[in-house]
Amino acid sequence: MDRSRYDSAMFWLPFGTASAVIGLALMTIGVTRQPSSQSVWSSAWFDAGLAVLIIGVLLLVWSLALFLTRRREASLPAPTGETPADGPKRRGPDWMTEAVRGYYRERENLIKSRERDGKKKKP
Repeated sequence: MDRSRYDSAMFWLPFGTASAVIGLALMTIGVTRQPSSQSVWSSAWFDAGLAVLIIGVLLLVWSLALFLTRRREASLPAPTGETPADGPKRRGPDWMTEAVRGYYRERENLIKSRERDGKKKKP
């Protein structure tokens, strides 16, 4: 399975978030500098902030769309009947037991490796 859509979604996410935050900050500046008798729409700060906020929201929606289409593709079965490389794996009924055994097997290997290294260092 191709990760390009996921990577693209994660690329656009921070830009959308930053644009939205900057837009809100500009809108806040516009509101606080306006006298109470004037409309906020007459403030250039508010208008610029709203434009940047809209761009940020569009980038966030684009990022979400890319992520969801990639997620949907990953949930569909592969056309050749094989499981995708980075998609969900099929697990047997005893997968948790195998995971625990693998953990302890790897732990024992690391302990043995460390003991061997310790014996080599002692003259």
